[in-house]
Amino acid sequence: MPLGNLHDPEYCELGCPICRSARSGNRLAVFFQRVELVVTRGGCWWGKARQAKYGVTPGEPLPPVE
Repeated sequence: MPLGNLHDPEYCELGCPICRSARSGNRLAVFFQRVELVVTRGGCWWGKARQAKYGVTPGEPLPPVE
C-alpha cells in the first residue's frame, strides 16, 4: 500500500485487493466497496485519484482507449 503517495490512481487500478476484486465481479468485494464508498463519502484516496484521472468510479472498469 503506497502510503507515501495517497494520490496514486494506479494503486487502485492494479494493487487494491478490494477494488480489483469488485471490478472482476466478486460479490463480497462489491459489498465491501459499496460500504467503503458510503463511509468515506466517495472512496479512499486512491479511488478518488482514479476517478479524477480516468473519470470512472473505483468499481467501474476503465473506458476503452480510443
